[in-house]
Amino acid sequence: MSAGLALGAAAPSGAAGVLVTVHERLGYALLIVLAAGLVLALLAVRDARRLPTVRAYLWLAVAALVLQGIAGISLLLAGQRPAAGLHLMYGPLALVTLPLTVLFARGWAPRREAWTFAAGFLVALLLAVRALMTG
Repeated sequence: MSAGLALGAAAPSGAAGVLVTVHERLGYALLIVLAAGLVLALLAVRDARRLPTVRAYLWLAVAALVLQGIAGISLLLAGQRPAAGLHLMYGPLALVTLPLTVLFARGWAPRREAWTFAAGFLVALLLAVRALMTG
């Protein structure tokens, strides 16, 4: 049963059930993607040659967040609601965190840029954890 379903509630069936499963599993995959980004950014703090990899990986993480958002919006359009209304806030916040991190860090020294990317990945990761808790 999905973490977002209330106790005693029937799990959705058919296409909605598949979409709930996809959205939930993408959420767990995002935790791994964002945690890996955090590790890569921390490695770039010690070795600035890794920064181009971190930058590219950050945009791949944004693409994964967009896919998760599409699945979530599809669920809303199908009439499925999360267990807690706050869940609807965490996805958009996680999505804008990483691009804002890139804008914020532009032009900084490599080490400081890597620390900023690490902070961005950490914030996005914490928002994703919270989204899974409220889903």
